[in-house]
Amino acid sequence: MGNEVESKKRVTIVSLQMVKGTLYTDRKCNSPQALYQLFSPVIENKDREHLILAGLNQKLEPTIIQTIHIGTINQSLAYPRDILKSALLSNSVLICIAHNHPSGDETASLADILLTARLEKSSETTTD
Repeated sequence: MGNEVESKKRVTIVSLQMVKGTLYTDRKCNSPQALYQLFSPVIENKDREHLILAGLNQKLEPTIIQTIHIGTINQSLAYPRDILKSALLSNSVLICIAHNHPSGDETASLADILLTARLEKSSETTTD
């Protein structure tokens, strides 16, 4: 009996659960300024890069704000699946992502450009 249990491999069971909280109320994200006001309290003045997601409903109201990744002073890594998972679980129909540049240089890095392109490709929908 003991050998039978030892020969089986352990499998971890994972369960996802959404925990809701309130950061703000009655906010529409219908302009770059509105998105800045939404994101800035979360990522402004951080000492490391923070990649943040806001998922929106059809009325352009946030349904979720999540920190996707906290990186280093000049880099934050993420994969489209990490970003899209939270948006899908919160029934978002649109997403906005942002990250800070603690160095003060707001120039988009090659990594920023590549992630944006991969995310755009990953989130395309077809009407076929």
